[in-house]
Order: sequence, then C-alpha cells, then structure tokens
Amino acid sequence: MEILKEIWHSIRQNKVRTFMSGFGILWGIMILVSLLGVGKGLELGVQDSLKGFSRKTIGVWGGITSKQYKNMNEGRPIVFDKYLLKDIERRFSEVKGVSPMSAVSKNVIFEKRNTSASVSGVTSQYFEMISPKMRDGSRKFNPSDDRNARNIAIIGKKVATNLFGSAQPIDKMINVGGVYYTIVGVMRNDDIITQQDENYVYIPHTSFIRNIQDTPDIQGFSLYLKDEAEVSPSIFAKKLKNYLANKLNFANDDDRAIYIQAIEENLNAISGVFNGLSIFIWIVGICFLISGMISISNIMFIIVKERTSEIGIRMAVGATPSNIIWQILIEALSITLLSGIIGTLLAFGILQLIDFVLSAGGESSFPLKRTVFDFGVAFGALVIMTISGVLAGLFPAIKASNIQPVDAIRHENRG
Repeated sequence: MEILKEIWHSIRQNKVRTFMSGFGILWGIMILVSLLGVGKGLELGVQDSLKGFSRKTIGVWGGITSKQYKNMNEGRPIVFDKYLLKDIERRFSEVKGVSPMSAVSKNVIFEKRNTSASVSGVTSQYFEMISPKMRDGSRKFNPSDDRNARNIAIIGKKVATNLFGSAQPIDKMINVGGVYYTIVGVMRNDDIITQQDENYVYIPHTSFIRNIQDTPDIQGFSLYLKDEAEVSPSIFAKKLKNYLANKLNFANDDDRAIYIQAIEENLNAISGVFNGLSIFIWIVGICFLISGMISISNIMFIIVKERTSEIGIRMAVGATPSNIIWQILIEALSITLLSGIIGTLLAFGILQLIDFVLSAGGESSFPLKRTVFDFGVAFGALVIMTISGVLAGLFPAIKASNIQPVDAIRHENRG
C-alpha cells in the first residue's frame, strides 16, 4: 500500500513527464481500437448489403474472337440465343436458373423530363440472383411478366431522381424508345452490388426483344447454381466455357471470345481486402504501441537516474533489491494501464461520435452504417500493453536494484 502511495505521489508531482511517457500508449490504443472499429463496421456493412445475393452467380458476356478456329477468321462477334440458354438449364443439373441480359442506351422520357439511361432486358430469375433492395410499393418481375412480354419497368435510383425528383414513380408511365412502360419497382441501389445499376431501366427480356432490339440475339446471360451443388462457381465457369466454345465454335483458350465472371471470386476478393486492411491496422497499431513501450522505458531510466539518491538511501536502511524492482515495475505498469484505459475510452467516444454522424446523415450508398467497439480487442490490447509495461520497466528496475548506497551518495555530492 505504501508503494502505491509513493507511486501516486510521483505521478502527481511529475504530471507532464507522466503524460509524455504514457502518450504513446494512449495514442496507440486509441488509433488501434478506433480503426478496427471502423474497419469492422465497414466489413459488416458490405456483408449486410450482400445478404440475399447468390454467391453462386456467374455472369457471361459475348465478345469478339481473337483467334482463328476451324477455318473461321478472328473478329467474329459471339452472341447467344434462347435455345442455347434452355440447353444450359437442361444439360447442367447444377444450374438453378438462367436469365438473358441485353442492354442498350436509350433516352427515357416522363412528361417534359428526360434522361439517358441503360435499358436492360432481363427475366424474373435475374432478380432472384441479385435480390435488390426495393423502395416501398415496388415489386419484381414474375414468370407471367416474362411469358406475356409485359411493358413494365423497374428503374434505378438515379433514373427515378432525374425523372420524378422526390415524387413517387410507382405506376407512372415512361417513354422508352417510343414505347410506354409502367413502372412497377424502384431500386434503392444502396448496396455494393446494385450501385452500378442506379442509371438502369430494367424491362422483361421478351418485351426488350419485341420493342427495343431488332434481333433475337442475346448479348449475355447470368446463371446461378443450386445451393446443394458441390462444384464451386469458379470450377463450373471453366466447365461452362468448354461447353460454349464447342457450341459456338471458338477456341477454348480465346480470352476475348466470351467473358465469364464468377461473383464468388469478387466476394472473396472483397473479403481478402478486409483481411488485409485488418492486418494493416494491427501493424500500424502495434508500431504505435512499440513506440509507447520505448517511451516508457526511456522515461523509467530517467526516473531511476533522478532517484539514485533516494534509492540508495532506501537500500541503506534495509530495502531489498526486490523491493526496488517492484516499485519501478508497478510505476511503469500504472502509467501503462492508466494510459491504456484513457486511450480505450477515447476510442469508444470517437466511435460513438462517428455513429452519431452516420445516423444523422440519413440513408447513404456508402457501406459504413455503424462502427463496432470490440470489447475483446480493447481488452486484448490492454492485456498486451500491461505485459509490455512490465517489460518496459524491467531493465530500468534491474538497474535501480543494482544501485549501491555509496554510489548514491557520490551521485548526490556531484549533484
């Protein structure tokens, strides 16, 4: 108890020195916990935006051949048709559904307002794959819309804003290439997958072929695999390319004939980015903490030097080396622990402030919706710093325990 009183007295007597020695620890823990909280919140926001989206989705787009094949020159455009898509569904038991995709840029008109948008023909299965978030009152396409080539549309957020401002677009009619379409849905486009679709107008593919496109050619398609399918999307994509190369007569190693993208690869890449970000944050935080440890160790050496006379006198009146070691270690530990707790509380306050700003800002397409104060990380950092504080004070403590009373008297006389 007496040791604690002495330590508290020392800290109060040397507030500036104590603050400077503990600032590295305080700053390091604050930065580490804050950055990890923001990073985890960003990761959860991205994961939340991907809920309902099929990880087993594969997109295929036609390209132009770059290699000769079976006496056919390069430069041939590769297109698909509905019979090929039906054959894919029939041939591959792993496939749950296929949706054609064709798109063209068109001027879209509502009354006196107009905007340029990408008009895309898809089927009801397309929206099963991407599961977009929709505004209230919206609906997606259904198989009946596909069969009957209904003139209905689902529009993106940007199209809705350009044509209707803050008004409700549902049930309004827009002019697309001279044909009127009734709006049945508005996409929110507030997730990482559908952000790129905010300037799109989706219509049933059958209506697209009848009213917008002159030919039945299909530019691309999306398919998704059954949940129970054992093959990974990446492996299936290679299998699909072999099939298409044989069917459409292009070299299997022609990378420009068709473009295949397994969405799972993109999601894995996103996951890898967050893992890398987390590692980077830990490295930055640990560098700050190491800097704090060095600072504490240096300050403790200075403290030992300043107290040479005091330590010598204590040794002369019966204090053992272990008593001296414990005093120095506990002082180093106290500074470390106090700095760590203050840094953790500051990090908590920063994350709360960020949450307040995010909530006050309303809806946004940015994936960071909230931060995460991880008690486990904060506690772990405190434990690490507690151990580090002991290590930082160890060498100064050993030096202090080796001070001889005679040396202390000489030091005082020189002073």
